[in-house]
Amino acid sequence: MPTSLLGRPARRMLAWHPLACQPCTMKAGGDMQHGCTLSLASVRLLLLFACLCWPLVSWAAIEPVKPGEIPALKPNEALILAAVDTNIPLDSVRLNRDGKVWGDGVMSRLQAGHNYRLYVAPAGRYVWRELMPFNGFRYLLKDDEELEFQVDAGTIVYPGDLVFRPTSMWRADVHRSNRSLAAMDWLQRTHPGLYASLSFTYSGHYPDPFPAFYKERAGTAEFPAEVLTPATAHKPGKTKDKEKDKDKPEINPYWRDPEILSTSLNPAGTRLALQVRQDESHWGVDLIDLRSSFQTRLGSSDMPLDSFRWADDDTLLTSVRLSNGLNRISVLHITTSGDTPHYASYLVPGQGKVLDLLPGRPGHILLASMSRDGVLMVHPLNVANQAAVESFRPTVRSRMNTGIENDTWWFVDGTGALSLGIVRRGDDHVLVQRQADGFHDVMTISDELSFDPIAISADASKIYALTDDKRSQRDLVEYSVATRSVTRTIYSQQGIDIHSVIFDDSRNPIGVEFYRDGQLLSEYFHANDARIARQLENAFPGQAVQMIGRSRDGGSLIVQVDGADSPPQLYHQDVKQNKASLVAQTYPWLAERQFAPTNVLKFKASDGLDVEAFLTLPQGQQPRPLVVLPHGGPIGVADSLHFDPEVQFLASRGYAVLRVNFRGSEGYGRAFREAGHRNYGTRIEDDIDTATIQALAKYPLDASRMCVVGSSYGGYSALVSAIRWPERFRCAVSIAGISDRMLFFMASDTARSEKGRQLAEKIMGNPKENGDEMRATSPLYGYAGLSVPVMLAHGREDQRVDFEHSRRIARMLRIAGRPPVELYFDDEGHGVDDPANRTELWNRVADFLDQSTRH
Repeated sequence: MPTSLLGRPARRMLAWHPLACQPCTMKAGGDMQHGCTLSLASVRLLLLFACLCWPLVSWAAIEPVKPGEIPALKPNEALILAAVDTNIPLDSVRLNRDGKVWGDGVMSRLQAGHNYRLYVAPAGRYVWRELMPFNGFRYLLKDDEELEFQVDAGTIVYPGDLVFRPTSMWRADVHRSNRSLAAMDWLQRTHPGLYASLSFTYSGHYPDPFPAFYKERAGTAEFPAEVLTPATAHKPGKTKDKEKDKDKPEINPYWRDPEILSTSLNPAGTRLALQVRQDESHWGVDLIDLRSSFQTRLGSSDMPLDSFRWADDDTLLTSVRLSNGLNRISVLHITTSGDTPHYASYLVPGQGKVLDLLPGRPGHILLASMSRDGVLMVHPLNVANQAAVESFRPTVRSRMNTGIENDTWWFVDGTGALSLGIVRRGDDHVLVQRQADGFHDVMTISDELSFDPIAISADASKIYALTDDKRSQRDLVEYSVATRSVTRTIYSQQGIDIHSVIFDDSRNPIGVEFYRDGQLLSEYFHANDARIARQLENAFPGQAVQMIGRSRDGGSLIVQVDGADSPPQLYHQDVKQNKASLVAQTYPWLAERQFAPTNVLKFKASDGLDVEAFLTLPQGQQPRPLVVLPHGGPIGVADSLHFDPEVQFLASRGYAVLRVNFRGSEGYGRAFREAGHRNYGTRIEDDIDTATIQALAKYPLDASRMCVVGSSYGGYSALVSAIRWPERFRCAVSIAGISDRMLFFMASDTARSEKGRQLAEKIMGNPKENGDEMRATSPLYGYAGLSVPVMLAHGREDQRVDFEHSRRIARMLRIAGRPPVELYFDDEGHGVDDPANRTELWNRVADFLDQSTRH
C-alpha cells in the first residue's frame, strides 16, 4: 500500500554507541553467558555479590530450552520464542524483563538470515534491550516502546521478528514484524512436543487470531520447511560475472528502465541537462544547447543522481545520494566556444543537500549539511567559484540556523533568509517562524496531510498549501503566517482534487494541474499563461502535457507529453515562435510500436455514486479475454490515461484490460475518497464488479475468459473478487497483496508508530473492535471459497505488506489441496524494481493467464 494512504513509513533509525566498558566476550554457544575482562578484585566482589543475590537471580533468569526438551513451567512462567531477522551476522541481541539488569536473555552468534531461540521466562513486560553487530558496538533499544511486549504465563509467546537492516555504517532500521507462521514452523520442527501441547500467542499491539486458526486446520501435519534465505545487500539483475550474466534472459522492452530519468532547464532557457541511463550500472549527464540542438555528454557516474539543478545559467549542480541520507555534490561550471561546451568539474567538500538557491545572487546556494554530532548546519556557498568551493569548511558556529535545536529543514524567503523551519518534537514535526524575538510555532505538520504546505511567498508572510480541511475537494489556498489562518482560496474546482501547483521564477503560484476523465490538465491564472497552455493542447491533442521546465522569462518551456497509447516524450516549446521540437524519447525502443487505445467508462455504483473506469482494448473484432486490474492504495491512488507498461504489455498479449477508479481513489474530491474508508472487500469491490458488468455489455469482451490481477491493495482485491464471484473469473493473481487485514496492523511500516496505527484504524477499522468484519473480508480466512487457480508473487523484503501475507495464504491453499503458483524475490520490496525481475514476473503472469483462459 502506498505511503499516501497510511502515512509516512515510520523507519526506526538508531545510531551505534561505543560500549562504556571493555568489549564483552561471549562464550561459544552460550545464549546466556555474559562476561567482560575484569580485574581479580572485581571478580571476587562480583562473586560475593552473586552469592548474596543468587535466589533473586535464579528466580529472574531467562533459561534457554534445548531442541526437543519439554520443561516443566512454574505457575508464573511462560515460553518466549525469540526471533531475529538480520542481513548481516550479529554478535548478540539482548532482551530483558521489567527493566531489570539481571535475568536477561541473550541470542549470541547470529547468522545472516532468520534466527530463533526458545526460552523459559517469568511472566511480565519485556523489551528488546540492545543489539550488538560486533564486539565493541551496540544499538540501544531499551527506550523504544515499539519494541516492548507482554508475556503471560502458561503459553508460548511470540513477540514478532526483530528485523535488523543497517542503512549505513552508523545507522540502521530496527523494527518488529509478525511472521508467526514461519515461527510456528520452526517451533514444530525443533520442539514438536511443546508445539502440540501449548497455545501459541502473538504479543503485540493487536491480537492475531491466525495461530489458533491455523493449528485447528493443520493439526500436527508438518509442511516442508520454507527456504528462508538471508536478505542480501546487493541489487538483483546483472552481476560483475560476465559468464553468469550472458545466461540471463533478455529484458523485455516493456520493463526496461527509461533512458531519460530527469531533466533540468537553465534559467535562461538555453541549455537543457538530461540524466540518462547508459546501462544497468552507469548513468550519464548530457547537455543540449537548445539554440543549436548540439548535444554532448558531460560525464558519467556508477550511481544514479539523486537530483540536479542549475545554480545559474552556466553552473550545474549534480548530487549522488549516499547511504546515510546525505548527498555528495559535484559542480559543473560550463563555458562555450562555438558549439562546443567546456566545463570545469569540482566537488563540494563533505556531504549535504542543496537547501535552496540564494535569490538575486546567481551561482550562490544554501547548503544543508550535518555536523559530527548530528546538528543541521545551513551555510551560503558560491558554487560558481571553484576556489571558494574547494576551501569551504562548514562549522556549527558559522551556520545560519542558530538559536534552535532539532531543526530538520528550512524554507527560504525572497532575500535568502531562513524564515520558516521544520522542527522535530518527539514523533511530531512543527513548522516554526523565525522572528527577531525568537521562534514561534506556526502549525504541527500532520502525517495525514489534510493541510500540506508546499511553498512560501517571497516575503515569507504567506504559505501556499493544498488542503481539503472542511472542504469538498483539495484546493490551493493562501495561509497567513501572522494570523495563523487561511486568508484566500487561490483555486478551487468542485469535486476535483488539485494534483500539483505551478510556480514562476519569483515563487508565485501561476497555475495548477489536475485530472479530469483520466486526463492530466492544467489551468493558469493569467491570460498570457493560459494562451500558452492552449498552444500546447492544440499541439498535442488528447495527450497529457506536463510542464517540467520553464525559463525565467517564460519564453522557453520543457514539457513531457504522453498518453495511454504513447510513451513519454520530451519537447522544447519556443513560446514566441509557437513551435514545439522533440528533444528526446524517454523509451526510444518503444517509439515505433503500436499500442492499444483506451476508452473511458462512466457509470453509477450500486448506491448511486458516480464512478469511472478505463478499458484498454486491443485491435480486432473478435471478443477479447479480459483482465480486471484494480489499482493499489486503495485510498489516495488512482489510475489515469498516462502510459502504463503493465496495461500495454497485457494488451500486447491479446488481453483487454479494465482499470477502475473505485471509491477511495484520488482526484474526485474528499467525499469520494472517504467513501472508500472501511469498505475494503465490500463496496470497493462492488464498484469494480459494476464496472465489469458495464464493460461486458458495451464492448467485444469474452465473459467466459476473465481473470483478475492486482498489486498491493489490488492483489487483495483480486483474491476477494475471486472468492465473491468464483463463477466469473478463471484465475486470480496477487502481487504483494494483503491476505489478512488484521496482519497489516502487525507487519507493516505504517503500523510502527502510534500515529500510523491511528490513521490505519480510521481508514481500515480497528482490529480490536472490528475483528470479525476484518476476518470476514480477509482472503486468508475465506480461503475455502478461493476455488479458482491462484498465483502469488511477492518480494521477501516488503516492508509495507510483509511477505507473511503470501506465506499464510499459500499454506492455507495447500491445506485445501489447491496449492498456488508461487514466485518470490529475495531482494525486492513492495514492488519489483529490477528490470530482469519485472520481466520474469510479468512473463510468468502472462503464462499463467494464458493457461487459465484457454478454451
